[in-house]
Amino acid sequence: MSEAIGALGYRTIRARDGREAVLALLEESPAVMLVDRTGSDFLGFVKRSTRWSRIPRVIITGTNDPMISIREDAPVLFKPVDFGTLAQVVRTYYEQGAA
Repeated sequence: MSEAIGALGYRTIRARDGREAVLALLEESPAVMLVDRTGSDFLGFVKRSTRWSRIPRVIITGTNDPMISIREDAPVLFKPVDFGTLAQVVRTYYEQGAA
């Protein structure tokens, strides 16, 4: 996904786990976070943070659970992710952040 987003002209930051993601957030200010569902601890941490809670979060998951978006209070893209949908989500949040 990172390469696909990069091909659209956006700079991406990758993190292998929540710790790396927090370290990246200390140095960067992303327009949107794409978070694998396995990062639910990280999602909760960010949601409770006054510093980072306003950054839009999009959950990427292979789990067929329609309640994820309600529990996590974030939009969900289900795997396999359609490239067009991914591109539109990134473009939308980027433009909102630039406004």
